[in-house]
Parts: sequence; C-alpha cells; structure tokens
Amino acid sequence: MRRRMKVRVLLVGTITALAAVVGVQLAIALPGAEQPAPSTTPVDWSTVRPGADASWPACTPPHGATRTTPLAERPAFVVVGVNDGLPGTVSACIARELRWAGTTTGGSSQPRLAYYVMAADPWTAAERKWVPHPDWPSSNRVRGTLVRVPAAFAGDAHGTTCAGGRTERACAYVYGWAMAQHAAAIPGLRSPSTHRFWIDVEAERTWNRDQRFNQAVVEGMVAAFTAPRDRGGIGTTTGVYSDHAEWARIIGRLRTGSPLDRLDQWIAIGPASKAEAVDALLHDWPLTANGRIRMVQWVDGRIDRDIALPAARDGADR
Repeated sequence: MRRRMKVRVLLVGTITALAAVVGVQLAIALPGAEQPAPSTTPVDWSTVRPGADASWPACTPPHGATRTTPLAERPAFVVVGVNDGLPGTVSACIARELRWAGTTTGGSSQPRLAYYVMAADPWTAAERKWVPHPDWPSSNRVRGTLVRVPAAFAGDAHGTTCAGGRTERACAYVYGWAMAQHAAAIPGLRSPSTHRFWIDVEAERTWNRDQRFNQAVVEGMVAAFTAPRDRGGIGTTTGVYSDHAEWARIIGRLRTGSPLDRLDQWIAIGPASKAEAVDALLHDWPLTANGRIRMVQWVDGRIDRDIALPAARDGADR
C-alpha cells in the first residue's frame, strides 16, 4: 500500500485542543461511536503472531526506489493487493504472493488469505498520470448487470442514471461497482467469492473534492462485493482500509443509512511498534459511528505488518 504518516487520536486534554489537530474527525468519529472495549479474556500479545500485507512493490521497485519490498516470513495471515497501485489495474505480483499465502501459520481471527483493492477518483491528475483514459461508465450497466444507484447519489439532470459525466455521483457509484467486478475477475485469484476484499481508501490527491462523490465510489464497490452472485454481485464480504485523517478528508460525514457506517475496518498507523498497533486495535476510535476495527497495520522497516485478535477472541461471525 502507499505509505502514510502515522496519525493517532490521543484522548487527553480538552476537545478544543484536539480540534486544532484532527478537526472534523472528532465530529465524524466521536458523537455516535462507542469506545472500543478491551477483550474480556486476557491475551498474551507476545505470543500473537502478526499478519502482513503486500502488493505490487514486492515485484516491482516502488517509484524512486531501486529494490523491491520484502515479504514477511511466516505471517499468521496475509492480505494480497490485486492492483498495480491504481483501480482497474493488475498487480504483477499476485502469483508470488498467493504462494506466500501458503506459508501462513494461522491462529488469527482473520482468515489466512484476503485481498485488497484500490479505490480512487480516476479523473484526478495523480491517477491520470498513470491511466490517462480510465474505464469510466456511460450507463448503469456493468457486465450485463443493471446497477441500481441509491437516490442519495442522484443528480439534477439525470437522477440516478449515469450519463457518462465525470463529476456525476451516479457514475461514480457505477464506476465503483465496475472496479470491484474487475478486481474479482483478475485471473489467478483464489475463489474471489469466498475471500474478503478490503477497499483501500487513502491518498487524498487521488480523490474528488466532493466527498459525496467519493462515498459513491466506495459504496458502489461495497454493493458489488456483497451483492449475491445471482444478482450480478461477487457474493463475498468487504471492509475498508484507511487512517483517521485521510478518511475524514476523503469520505467525511456519511449520509444517513450509508452501508459504510457498519463495515469492518482495517486501520493504518504508519511506522510504529507491535505494542502500539495492539493499543490501537484495542482502544482507537473506529472511523465511523458503528464500525469496528478488526485489524491494525503498522510499518516495520520495509514490511507492512498487521495485528488482529487471535482466533475465537473477537466474537466475529466468520
């Protein structure tokens, strides 16, 4: 994943002092959110093996670098990025990283293998530098499925019909659906309908200034991943990956009834230690009022590591 600076909300001092640092995030995360409760069963975290995630940089040197990033040795679980850093692209490292998934040790509340997929507004300058002509929809139909856009994303001119406009929220929703479908159809993936896809929401420069537009992209992806296969969906589970600061700037306050509100969350804290990641897993505020943090990623040198509760400790339905 793209690197980011570590952003943590420390609940000390006054709300006024914090507002100067995290601003709108307090308005988004705190009013309706319940503070995460620590596990009632003691966990010896020194014995809990972390998982790890990786994508294209494990096979292709990142921009400005001369070497690829290493893969963690014998992680508890892995999350494999399927894109080449941008929505609608394909990582050259999928086959290698799926072999890597075979080295996992298990013992985590997370499955041994999951995927993550990039999300963005493809019309931003940062995205078009690499994909000048994005696959943008001109109707509500994707791979033979008529995508029904929620009324919340209706436009003045065309309502919930996508007419191909680059700033149309209806088209953003259909685009999200199409990008999820593209990711699940990448050759070589193992049983996409039985593995979770995390949606990567980061890098503010790759998103629209219209937060409702951005919400439409992500909601469209969620809808495609979770819709039953007989309705044109993928029929799997999903969640969102982000950090508090970028989520606040990119997504902002959710519309009433947004499916993003209750999604599982994978939080990034940047360069840190395992102990700090455990603390974030147990005590950080979720991104949304009714979300739940399932994993926390920290950067350990050149490796992205991830901590989750051990098996049978988080009470999740799996």
